[in-house]
Amino acid sequence: MADPLARILTVFMLALLITPAFVLADEENEEGAELGSLAVLGITLIFAGTAYYALTKRRLFIEHRKGEPGIVVRPERPYVTVFGPVYPMTIHHLSTVVGTLLALAHFATCGDYSTLAGGAGLGMAITLVLLNISGFYGRYIHIRIERTARKSERRALKRLVVLLRRWKVFHVALVVVFLILLGVHLATVGD
Repeated sequence: MADPLARILTVFMLALLITPAFVLADEENEEGAELGSLAVLGITLIFAGTAYYALTKRRLFIEHRKGEPGIVVRPERPYVTVFGPVYPMTIHHLSTVVGTLLALAHFATCGDYSTLAGGAGLGMAITLVLLNISGFYGRYIHIRIERTARKSERRALKRLVVLLRRWKVFHVALVVVFLILLGVHLATVGD
């Protein structure tokens, strides 16, 4: 069970991140889709959470350790050690879910999906939902692998590892689809 203080700090940080976006979004009065700043913040959160997870997973530049919050910088690799109350995977999941909700608020305000920009936006919204579902399924597989490894069930563990590899290919393919749709959306949004 997570520390109650860590949960309170997480909710507080999310509120700090989301509040400026709503203030900026309230000032927008463009034709077409509104709440664009929410989408920008949402996609930024998704990219930041994913980048942090990817960088800490390989430990090339950043190492993450569970503990009291803090940062240690040193000249040898990894250059930065970040201490925090939650794991990088939790940061990745949280930023992705919150980012998706912010982006979906923007996509829901689009009145016309018949244009290329609108269709790409709708495709992005669908892909983000699928990515979140896929992410939760991947987390479920990880948990099953850990439990199976503790029980020393080799045959079941092999099947789960194969399933995890297939899941990763599917998850990365969804990310590529999302990035292509994002490029199309951004290139055509002013047309």
